[in-house]
Amino acid sequence: MVLVKNTNSVMASTNPYIGLMAGTSLDGVDAAIINPDANKLLAQAYFPYGNELKQQLKTLIQTGQTHLKNLADIDTQVAYFFADAAQAVLAKSNFSASDIKAIGSHGQSIFHQGVLYSMQIGHGAIIAEKTGITTVADFRMQDIAALGQGAPLTPFYHQHLLNGKNAIIVNLGGIANITIVKNAKVVGFDSGPANTLLDNWIAKCKRLDYDRNGAWARSGSVDKRLLEALLADDYFQKPAPKSTGPEYFNLSWLAPHLTGDETDADVQRTLAELTAMSISQHITKGARVYLCGGGVHNLFLLERLNYLNSHNKITTTADLGIHPDFVEAAAFAFFAQQTLLGKPSNLPTVTGAKGFRILGAIYQTVQ
Repeated sequence: MVLVKNTNSVMASTNPYIGLMAGTSLDGVDAAIINPDANKLLAQAYFPYGNELKQQLKTLIQTGQTHLKNLADIDTQVAYFFADAAQAVLAKSNFSASDIKAIGSHGQSIFHQGVLYSMQIGHGAIIAEKTGITTVADFRMQDIAALGQGAPLTPFYHQHLLNGKNAIIVNLGGIANITIVKNAKVVGFDSGPANTLLDNWIAKCKRLDYDRNGAWARSGSVDKRLLEALLADDYFQKPAPKSTGPEYFNLSWLAPHLTGDETDADVQRTLAELTAMSISQHITKGARVYLCGGGVHNLFLLERLNYLNSHNKITTTADLGIHPDFVEAAAFAFFAQQTLLGKPSNLPTVTGAKGFRILGAIYQTVQ
């Protein structure tokens, strides 16, 4: 079921769509304008969260506790930030709000537990009201209501982007998710952490938001005992469908495995190897691999992925026509189009849902 607010649009549109995405790294919002075929970026921009909002989000997610008023306040703040991002990317383009068919807003995830519940804040009603553009939001819960994981959803867009090609797309966000397309069959799942542990560890040890180019990880050595202990976690052996998030892979997950004898740099190096190895175990020899997400800027991580997959050609989704930083934003713009057309955006073989579902709630002001 789709919550519809005053919409009778069922025809395909020649107008572009806006996609808004904030990931588990909590750094800010990616905004992208895509063409109706959803295979070309017409404009894109990144809008970082302010320090106060970022800290509020981190505290909310790390503690998992808040008062209802605080939750309402931060939900509203995020919604206005997303609306501002939509208006700002329009200002950087040749389009006006009246040119845009709809916004697809992922929102900011603050809790995800596949099959049970997923919460993304940044209410679509506020975005629609402030921008004057039909907004589709809350994409994950319909899949979860159908007994799916609610994630990853992007394999549906990755399949569209590959346009019949056999290949693997790896998104290196806070969490790594993998899409494997072979002979029109799609497998997709969260493989484990990509940047979330690396970011949290360097924030704890050095008060930095991220490890630029992976330089700190490069300076350390792999702690084989620690790496084996981390890779022994049940999640890495669990079959798909599966999804995860920073609710699971966080410093509290890491802490019991530390003896105190490790150097901080060696832990960072080991966490980078954990990411590279947990991804690489799913990459078949000879498969074409495209990378996307913020992790593509971690040069050391890319070196490790290339080393562990030396028989594979690994590039980024730029070779498919979409900048690797904006694939997920483009995906949710595409999902908004699907929703307005009354078409599904989930893949039951990926999420485990009991069937295809039209995802998202539609919010629309009176025109």
